[in-house]
Amino acid sequence: MDYATAWFYFSAFLLGMYLAFDGFDLGIGTLLAFIKNQKDRDVLINTIAPVWDGNEVWFITWGAGIFAMWPALYATLFSTFYLAVWLLAFLFIFRAVGFEFRNKNKELWDKLFALVSALIPLVIGVIVGNLIMGIPIDAKGFHGSLLTLFRPYPLIVGLFVLFAVLWHGANWGVYKTTGKLQEELRGYAFKFWLLTVVFLLLTVIGMKIWAPLRFERLMTPLGLGLTLVILVAGLLDGYLIKKGAEKLAFYISWLAFPLVVYLVYYSMYPYWVISTTDPNFRLSIHDLAASPLTLQAVLGVSVILAIIIMTYTLYVYKMFGGKVTEAEGYY
Repeated sequence: MDYATAWFYFSAFLLGMYLAFDGFDLGIGTLLAFIKNQKDRDVLINTIAPVWDGNEVWFITWGAGIFAMWPALYATLFSTFYLAVWLLAFLFIFRAVGFEFRNKNKELWDKLFALVSALIPLVIGVIVGNLIMGIPIDAKGFHGSLLTLFRPYPLIVGLFVLFAVLWHGANWGVYKTTGKLQEELRGYAFKFWLLTVVFLLLTVIGMKIWAPLRFERLMTPLGLGLTLVILVAGLLDGYLIKKGAEKLAFYISWLAFPLVVYLVYYSMYPYWVISTTDPNFRLSIHDLAASPLTLQAVLGVSVILAIIIMTYTLYVYKMFGGKVTEAEGYY
């Protein structure tokens, strides 16, 4: 395996870890829109308060890796997804502000926090959907606008990511709470699990229609095998939610994210960018990569950094383990 390929799949690991860890707290944030009782919303916020900012370190590490290893890709993505990337940056900043200002007016800030928490996975999914489907780009640049990015297939992928984080967040809430709130969240976990499975199937079907090049990779033995594993795990989680196996249900939804991200990366290999207007215009991971020396030098350091981040993350989760009660408070 060459270093560009190694980095490609290592970036899949980083993005998978981000969605696995930050996915459930985005889901919790979005669920605030569904929970009517203010004390219950306080409990939900307290389930993620000690860990939410640390979860985002994975996203920062992923973004830094993309910038360092594929600087040309970074330039291409910013020219294509300029407004979408800035919107995403604004949403992350506003979400952090929401934690700090929540006590000023909980009714208002909980609604805003829920909206921002929903838009982040939706926009991430739309960007990923465009990379899967391809974009109207050629040697002269991007031929489109912000609205071009919100085509049917990227929207399907965006909704899939949104429903997945809601399912994951509800599983986390069931795992961390008790009583009536836990039962309410269990109901939401099952509903959003069902929507996630439906939109997973729509994403795969849509890939066949709108992204045949990616679908061909999906139809290889490894692609089909991984798709089957994800589908079986997803179906099993629905059974576990109904059965009340809260810990195992959360672990399966956690594992689903890196598996799905790896499958997406696998279907995209070796092209980061494909054109919908010029079938001959494709940008591979090797075309856009930094020098071999850079790829080699930074890979080892990045792996060590990822191990440190994982160790610290698991330590924090262990420290703040157990059920969360109304009496506890951070924000």
